[in-house]
Formats: sequence, C-alpha cells, structure tokens
Amino acid sequence: MTDEQTEVYWPTWGTFRNFMKCDLAANRRNPKIQVGLVLLRICQLLMADRVQPRKRSLPLIFIYRFYSEIIIGYELRPKTVVGPGVSIHHGFGLVVNDGVILGASVELRNGVTIGHARHGEKPPQIHDGVSFGANSVAIGDITVGRDSRIGAGAVVTRSCPPGSILVGARAANIAPHVKES
Repeated sequence: MTDEQTEVYWPTWGTFRNFMKCDLAANRRNPKIQVGLVLLRICQLLMADRVQPRKRSLPLIFIYRFYSEIIIGYELRPKTVVGPGVSIHHGFGLVVNDGVILGASVELRNGVTIGHARHGEKPPQIHDGVSFGANSVAIGDITVGRDSRIGAGAVVTRSCPPGSILVGARAANIAPHVKES
C-alpha cells in the first residue's frame, strides 16, 4: 500500500463517522469490542499523527490500552493503521504490531498475531477483506492480498496474491489466484 492509501485508513474529522458506522456494524453482536473500537478511533482522531501523537491524546490512549489489553485481552495499539469495518471475534490473545497496516473489513479472531519477524523489520500489510482464522500468524515484510483467507493455525511468512486461501503450519497456498469477474 502506498502512503496515500494508508492515509485513507486513518480517521479524520471528516471520515470519523463512517469509520464508526462500519466498525460498529462489523461487530454488531459484540458490545465489548464495540467499546474498544470507539475508544481506538477517538484515540486516533485525537492523536492526528501516528508517528508523533499530540500530548492531549495520551490520557485517552492510557484508558484505551488499559481497557483493550488488561480488561479485554487484545493488543491493537492506536498507532496501528486500521481500515474501517474491522471485525474482531473473541479478541482474547490478539496481537497486532503498531506498524501493521490493516485494510478495510478485515476479520481478526482470537490468538491472531500480526507483526514483524525481527526487530527493525517491516511488519505485514493486510489488504481489504482478509479473514484470519483463530491462532493464525502473519509475520515479516509481507503483503496479504485482498479477500484472502488465512486458516486457523496457519503461519504466513510469504506474500500472497488476492483471493488466496492459506492453510497449514507453513501456509501452503491452495488457491494461488482467483479470477475477478
């Protein structure tokens, strides 16, 4: 994703309402995750810049992190670029590195880990509509293509094209390319 595409996934005063509408709709049956996403989006809005957050956002960031990490049990930091409509199913054990870019309508389940393989390395970029199964892992400087599905327990260490279905401990691509109609 380019920097311009990344900026589309960072809420502003003009896009905040749409982000909230999409996030709440994607988590309609999970009020505790809805509360967490409302706090996340308000933190991001007050931060204004993910690299150098405004000081006035720090108290709310503390409250959000206490709620998400201590009470609910997932780690999705405010610096993380998260597209609208992110869906978190049973978020306990979810860990997303703050350098990760999550596209719109990404599904995350319990035990998912997304981050860099080594300190200083770039973390993954996850495109729109990707679904992660429980306890799956995506690590390293990789790109997961649009509308890909990552099976439960899969370990993804290589980039994959749009529409891929990734399964297994070494994430074998069983659907290398799906034609778009």
